[in-house]
Amino acid sequence: MKKLFISTALLAMMLAFPTLSFAQDMFDVLTNFINEDQNNSLIRLQEEIGKAEKNISLAESQDKENSKFLNSTKKGKLKKGEKKSAEAKSLRIKATKSYEKAYSSLLDIYKDVIDNLNFLYPSDKSQAESYLSDAENEIQEASAKLSPYSKLTTKSLETKTYSTLKADMKTCKDKFENAGNLCYEAIKLYQTQNERQNQEEQSAWNKALSTNTIDGYNNYINRFPSGKHVQDARNRIAALSNAGKQKRCTSSNPDEGLAYRIQICADKRRWSSKKLSRLYKGSLVIDERQSDGYYKYWIGCYRSYEDAQRAEAGMNLKQSFIVCFNEGVQIHVTEAQQIEANLID
Repeated sequence: MKKLFISTALLAMMLAFPTLSFAQDMFDVLTNFINEDQNNSLIRLQEEIGKAEKNISLAESQDKENSKFLNSTKKGKLKKGEKKSAEAKSLRIKATKSYEKAYSSLLDIYKDVIDNLNFLYPSDKSQAESYLSDAENEIQEASAKLSPYSKLTTKSLETKTYSTLKADMKTCKDKFENAGNLCYEAIKLYQTQNERQNQEEQSAWNKALSTNTIDGYNNYINRFPSGKHVQDARNRIAALSNAGKQKRCTSSNPDEGLAYRIQICADKRRWSSKKLSRLYKGSLVIDERQSDGYYKYWIGCYRSYEDAQRAEAGMNLKQSFIVCFNEGVQIHVTEAQQIEANLID
């Protein structure tokens, strides 16, 4: 898709009329979805909005010049003010016609884009189409209110009540802009669906972890067959399926079965035997292993978490804690206790 660029003329309008910036998001969001023809239409309709803002600004300048007539309580002065404001009235009608043209074109672009997007959730596609339908209704209602003003002659504008015309043109403008916002909401549903799916997947995975059951992991896989935790879920299902066949460790081989050990320290630098002897003065062999870029030092091998706790309590170690392993792979203590509940001795 061709990226949207802002023409020099449009950029000048945006700098001159800052109110244009409010709508920029609803234009910018389309840049990754539109073709070259739509891109050109988008630029033209933005320029049309720039023209509308310019005409409104000119009308407001004339309003200031005519304020002493328009704000007068004298019938004669007020009548003169209505006549002098004929050009300002015309400018406001022209501005509203420009809004009508711009937002009708914008709606057409959004319709084409939404129609060709593949939504993850059918409900999102239905909601997006509902937003576009509401946008179309807003434009139709605004156009119906604008239509009688489009037929006014210069002479009839001189007698048309300016306050009523301004209020009606503002209502039309608000409806056109609301149509644009509804279009923007429609495409935001598509933009955020991946993020929402990731959040739903993570929530489902957290739930599976908290229950730690075969059914829980299968539910996750069924909901998210291409999810990022699928392989982990399958591994956990296999581990739970084999849990009844597993045994506790033996003191002679901590890398087989379920084992609890006491970690006395970890450092990125290797410790000497002398330094380790100052940390632990007992008779157990200190087992040195490398993991995650650290040298880790463990002692003991216990068949239950309670056994490891009792042993640790009697050692008077300063920075020790219990670590858990299943078949030589370190696991979280909660997972170890869940496996332990199904072990045979």
